[in-house]
Amino acid sequence: MIRRPLVLPDLMLRIHAPNRNEIAGGTSTAPGTLLDVPPATRFVFVCFTNRCGSAYLGDVLSSTGVFGQPYESLNAPETLPCCKAHGLRSFTEYFSHIVRRDSKDNIYIVKVMPEQILLLCETGILDQIVERSAFLIMIRSDRLAQAISQAIVQQNNRWTWDAPGTLPDEKLLYPADQIAQNMQHIALLNISFEQFFALNGIVPIMVEYEHLVAAPQLELDRLALRLGLRELKMDANRLRYRRQANAINRDWRSRFLTEPSPASEATIGDTSMRRGDRPAVPSPMTAQIIAHVQNVGDVTGACGAWIGMPGSGLPIEGFSITPGQDANAEDIEYLGITAPGQPPQWVPGGTFCGTRGLGSPLLAMGMRLRNAARSRYGCACSFRFVDGTEIGPVAADQLTHAGSLAPLEAFQILVGERSQIA
Repeated sequence: MIRRPLVLPDLMLRIHAPNRNEIAGGTSTAPGTLLDVPPATRFVFVCFTNRCGSAYLGDVLSSTGVFGQPYESLNAPETLPCCKAHGLRSFTEYFSHIVRRDSKDNIYIVKVMPEQILLLCETGILDQIVERSAFLIMIRSDRLAQAISQAIVQQNNRWTWDAPGTLPDEKLLYPADQIAQNMQHIALLNISFEQFFALNGIVPIMVEYEHLVAAPQLELDRLALRLGLRELKMDANRLRYRRQANAINRDWRSRFLTEPSPASEATIGDTSMRRGDRPAVPSPMTAQIIAHVQNVGDVTGACGAWIGMPGSGLPIEGFSITPGQDANAEDIEYLGITAPGQPPQWVPGGTFCGTRGLGSPLLAMGMRLRNAARSRYGCACSFRFVDGTEIGPVAADQLTHAGSLAPLEAFQILVGERSQIA
């Protein structure tokens, strides 16, 4: 049984959706129009994130002769010119057109990211076909390798092995912060898929890139069983895609794992807070800050950085602040509240405050300096909560919460000379 009508998780609504927005600005996305496709058509949606190996999966599937090659046909550069060329007045008409054009043996396969799921739901298309749809979610277990691969193509624009690229390998610059941001973005996209499936009672078919590469025919046998197909036989002679990893991937991986960890700052679409949104005062006092984000895990940062995952809708369950060599653990105190009426309990630096993995988000937080640090430095904090409430910078010593008591999503700690911090 699948929920009807389908519902969208808040995280999927928050994630940056440039293709969805451009399509909505260029043609009608209003719901209510019926699809004009053969009733026997089955749909296969390949749910993917960039550099997860979905192109190879599509190549393996199409080599069987059962499927057409799955493309990103629901992106704006494909949708809008086709609508104009064929006089299609809405996205629903466009979808009907490409299904009739590209189906093979009554199966239509297409690649989608969360923004395409959003578009298919908003237009009412997915509600019409979900009972005859299968969802393959392509994941790459080695998220660091995926993030590094994405960081490389973000510089050289070489999205496939045979593309010329715009930057030679020797010009690529190692970007630790970008790799860390890519990992968080990938995690959020995958979480949004998982939340969508769970909310609607959809059971996706998981395909792990590492297993697919190691034993493609075994994976095809499993997919055939899950899809209700008699058999799927790969034809290696029809494969087009090759792995792109080289010495640069290995070098960047080694550097990322041996050099100091970069601060974790998510960049999730227009709702994110990025460096420069609010000028951070250079911090004379160093500290390692760890926050445990629900459904993600621990993320790290430093004074002056936003800690958590701003704009994600994912709450912080707990945190710790460990001073560097320029301060002692007793020079700072902080507290977190997970339930209304909970008595405040200040803890010293280095102590974990809150919970991990128990589903008990922080509702309020405070931090203050003590001893010599209090007489020398000033401290202020800013907070963002999952309902969008933003508070700060506020002076230290205060326990801060949203008026709605919404869970804490991210925080920023500014430490500086007293003349710099009010």
